[in-house]
Amino acid sequence: MNGLITLLRYRWRAAAHIGELLREQSLFKVGFIALFALGMIAGLWGLFLHGFTFLDKLGGVGLIVIPRLFSLFFLGLSFMLVLSSLLSTYTTLYRSDEMPFLLLKPLNLTDILVFKHLESAFYSSWAFFFVIIPFVGAYAWYDRMPWYFSIYTLLFAVPFVGFCAGVGTLVTLLFVRWVPRRTRPLVAMGVLVLLTWAGLSLTSHARLAGADDSMLMLDRLIPGLKLASHPLLPSWWMAEGILALSRGQWMRGLLLWNVLLAHWLFAALAVEAVGRRVFYEGWQRVVAGAGSVRRAPVMLVRFERALTFLPGDLRCLIMKDLRLFLRDPQQWMQVLIFFGLLGLYFMNLRTLHYHRLAPEWKNLIGFLNVFSTSAVLCSLGSRFVYPQMSLEGQAFWIIGMAPTAMKRVLKAKFVSACAAMLVISMGLILISVRMLGLPPLTQAVACAIAAAVALAIAGLSTGLGAVFLDLRQRNPAAIVSSFGGTLNLVLSLCFMLCAILPFGALFHFYSLDRIGPSALHKGVWAGLAALAALTWATAALPLYVGRKSLETREY
Repeated sequence: MNGLITLLRYRWRAAAHIGELLREQSLFKVGFIALFALGMIAGLWGLFLHGFTFLDKLGGVGLIVIPRLFSLFFLGLSFMLVLSSLLSTYTTLYRSDEMPFLLLKPLNLTDILVFKHLESAFYSSWAFFFVIIPFVGAYAWYDRMPWYFSIYTLLFAVPFVGFCAGVGTLVTLLFVRWVPRRTRPLVAMGVLVLLTWAGLSLTSHARLAGADDSMLMLDRLIPGLKLASHPLLPSWWMAEGILALSRGQWMRGLLLWNVLLAHWLFAALAVEAVGRRVFYEGWQRVVAGAGSVRRAPVMLVRFERALTFLPGDLRCLIMKDLRLFLRDPQQWMQVLIFFGLLGLYFMNLRTLHYHRLAPEWKNLIGFLNVFSTSAVLCSLGSRFVYPQMSLEGQAFWIIGMAPTAMKRVLKAKFVSACAAMLVISMGLILISVRMLGLPPLTQAVACAIAAAVALAIAGLSTGLGAVFLDLRQRNPAAIVSSFGGTLNLVLSLCFMLCAILPFGALFHFYSLDRIGPSALHKGVWAGLAALAALTWATAALPLYVGRKSLETREY
């Protein structure tokens, strides 16, 4: 316990210097992030408040649904917390430069594991609080709750986050120790599919079990509502505890809070017990690499043969970047989770009966799916594409001496990023529009927007990455959070909004019969022409400036 207290004091002192780090950052970056965060919170607050007001207008149905929405809301957040904890735990335990230093110190392994568990819970929970604050605030405003209602939420949120993070830490410890490194992507994909299938099966079973009561109608209106109301789920304990305290039921609320706290403490004890037995072996496997037994890289060899139509220098550069990407589990796990969740959601749109909605709602959901896919593409471009050139590091002179030109290097980076983004975005959007059963014109426009966003983000991120090249920095997070990375993210989001909003408004007005078919077709053709010009400018100009910067730079 003394070791854990020492580690917590060390982290607290490090956190006390955040103000100095903020003063070292550019004013543009800090101001943009603060403005974006406040705008996002305000937008979510308005969206949630509008939703509560809409449900209130439904009469008796709204009175039944609104309290149960808390359970459904926290159930969804619990899954996201566990997934986020998987990534943060792997990074803090197995990929942190701090771990070898801590293991050499006179500290118990259990203290280090609990400390890293708390650190993982902190890193994985910021998005949780970012979403829960406007949700709870909107509900308090709608139901005229007292100001201390938010304190109740914070009181329950701490053990809830700790328990979800504990589950993620346990899964990571067992996964790294017992799953072979080469099969981890396949196993991760299989587990994700299995969990989705199990969730759908439980939802269907819950519907059948409640076929004789009024919950059947509500579960058809909001799929998963009955499952989220199961009294053995931590999300239900949190939702019921918060509502119980708000109604003055102090003993019931305190009981549910103690249940959550007990489960968090049990998860921490499980992390200690399991980690004491399996962590060190798993950490050695990660540090040692793939091991002594090596097999021929069949898949990449076949993929390289399929790229024989490309020039040799481009093919070699693309394969180098692909191998570096696949060797870092943190990178491909992020891509797998983000786009895997989107793909699973899109494939289950018919399960949610969205294809039976009115045309205006299907149109709205279709463009929201385009927006979500494009937003993830912007994040992908900022996180993976923009730092590519800078991550070459001090070995960049080797590329400079290779039998190729700098413009060819830039072209290889752009081609690989563009191809990956096009495959992902077009695949997801095709699944979405097919599942929703949108009209052919809407499907074509949605695919055109997805292709334009992929091309623009790939060109913009690659070009700005060459302009703001920093070969001395080896930390990808520092490269992404620099002035160039922030500028890249801002421009990517601006392009995304300019590409989606005009078409979304045009088709929304058409679905409401405010414009006719002729006006729709004219607007679509004009919008596609403007989108093509904007995409060319967004992709080509940064690439041109980046090429000039690389050719005139001293290495």
